[in-house]
Amino acid sequence: MSDDLRLAQVPIRKTVELVRMELPEEQARSLMERGVLPGCRMCPLRVSPSGDPVVLVDGTVLALRRELARCLCVKTTDPA
Repeated sequence: MSDDLRLAQVPIRKTVELVRMELPEEQARSLMERGVLPGCRMCPLRVSPSGDPVVLVDGTVLALRRELARCLCVKTTDPA
């Protein structure tokens, strides 16, 4: 689905909600064990020198590979 917003496209400090992961089961399971689940809030904090995103996921800071961030479909959250 090319119209989907991907985590890799989200600007720094913009909070989004994870909709789904388009990953092989083993990779998805590894992320889920770290709290990356559909419905969780994600906010890119910065980009590493190699270009990989550092993301805040429901209060936990995670470093992700750029390729992985391209497989995470997200939606913008309503400002509340």
